[in-house]
Amino acid sequence: MKHAHWLLLAAFAAGNAVAQTGKRPDPADPSAKAPAQAYRSAFEGYRNFEEPKPTVWRDANDSAARVGGHIGILREQAARERAKQGERR
Repeated sequence: MKHAHWLLLAAFAAGNAVAQTGKRPDPADPSAKAPAQAYRSAFEGYRNFEEPKPTVWRDANDSAARVGGHIGILREQAARERAKQGERR
């Protein structure tokens, strides 16, 4: 029981060695075929940055006052998050 971990390690190494028995092409052989590479652009899925619409500061202040200031805004966001989590369940 004292050396059981060595047996487990040896069995794991032997299993990996068997998995690597495939014949690979010689890298020094100029006629060896290389797997085809597909082109993938770095800009794939890129979205342009969009500026948010500016709001009138009086409207922003009025909406913040309506919900109870900055803490009220955070409470509303937390309530929306809880509602979303309830929908997912």
